[in-house]
Amino acid sequence: MRLDPNRAGQAYALTVIAPIVPGEERALRTYLHELHTSPLAKLPRTHFGRWVVVSQIAAESSQRRPRRLPAAQLVFSVSFDGARDSYLDELCEHAAEDAFAIWGRCGGSGSARGDELKAYLLRHQVRTGLFFAAYADATVQRVRRAVDRRERLVAFAMRAQSMSDAELRRGFLDEFAASR
Repeated sequence: MRLDPNRAGQAYALTVIAPIVPGEERALRTYLHELHTSPLAKLPRTHFGRWVVVSQIAAESSQRRPRRLPAAQLVFSVSFDGARDSYLDELCEHAAEDAFAIWGRCGGSGSARGDELKAYLLRHQVRTGLFFAAYADATVQRVRRAVDRRERLVAFAMRAQSMSDAELRRGFLDEFAASR
């Protein structure tokens, strides 16, 4: 059995590194910085994602200064539920305008839309060296339900401070028995 380093349980880690068109680095940095909401929020399977513009490699102890890259690179890293191809289909459909504004500034991205963008991202995908998912079998939906339940439990505990035993039992069952 061959292990997939991009997968931990049902979660998948995708890393894409793409060269930024010379002269577009500042505009891309500005665009990413000014995003009020991540385009990845439109994709309900996203656990975590980010874009980073890299123009130099940090210096190691044997080097005097950082090494400047010939061209700035856009590093895209995201972890999500399920299969890579269907996630990329969703990204290209539901976050199309932002995807174009981001990868349209990268070399060789063509129209940076739809199937062409998906193919571009797949060509620039790098194999994940090490991927851990804290709860590898917990989907985003399951995590959100758990967080909601925790928040409801904390709120109930605050309200329960002055309840009698009978009120506490009845209140707890009313609040949480149906959501098992």
